[in-house]
Amino acid sequence: MTRTRLSIRSLVALALCIVPAAPAVAGIADSPLPVLSAGATTFHLYSVPGVIETGGLGTFFSCTSTDTATIQVGVELFFSFGGAPANDAAATSLSVAPGATVIFGTGGAVGISISSSLGGGFMSKGSARVLATSKKLACTTFLADKGNDPPTSMAQLTIIAKVKQKAHN
Repeated sequence: MTRTRLSIRSLVALALCIVPAAPAVAGIADSPLPVLSAGATTFHLYSVPGVIETGGLGTFFSCTSTDTATIQVGVELFFSFGGAPANDAAATSLSVAPGATVIFGTGGAVGISISSSLGGGFMSKGSARVLATSKKLACTTFLADKGNDPPTSMAQLTIIAKVKQKAHN
């Protein structure tokens, strides 16, 4: 009887070692890209650390198309612990005409006219990735006071290409 128990335990232990572990979803680096437009490839163009959405501050993503055709642009938010996106980038994405500029915001603001509200909820140490159906997109990101027109405080956030930051020296 003891021998049977050991054999069953050994088999269970072996089975646990053989079963492959599911890959962890870690946020901007390896979450699957959403489909922004049916039949079009979605590109992860930029990553933005330091996203904040609190009672007084919000994060804003201003993007201008440099393409000659209309493109679809979206922003995906991630909480500080990584994991799955905090919002639906496809649902809040925008069709951007050649040369046009849009502003995505983590929420509304008195002094900034946003084109799309990203939602996502309270965030104090989040990150984001800017997605588009074309690589021809220029963006800047900033934090701003949401309650004043004009905002009484603003700060530019660093944007990095995909997940690779270059040193400034």
